[in-house]
Amino acid sequence: MSNQIDTDAVIAQLNSLPRTHSALHVTMFMCFRETADGRSQEVTVEIYDSGPDVLEQTRRYYCVARGEDGKATSANSADSVTKVLATLHWEDLD
Repeated sequence: MSNQIDTDAVIAQLNSLPRTHSALHVTMFMCFRETADGRSQEVTVEIYDSGPDVLEQTRRYYCVARGEDGKATSANSADSVTKVLATLHWEDLD
């Protein structure tokens, strides 16, 4: 038996509670990248998931990346994680 959480169901339940809305599931990853000047930089990548029932004018996924030096960048919102990561403005972390 799996203990995996159904994040879509949790988002829906949180949004249905009184005075609660805009629930997001946040997944965090860490990676290393080479900066424009050749340094190794530790980066924390947070992917925000609004769930399948997100309003039409908002896309389901959003992403923010933060370098160990405090610089941050974001991506355009999109309907898939692949698209979000492809639009992340990595150069802003240099």
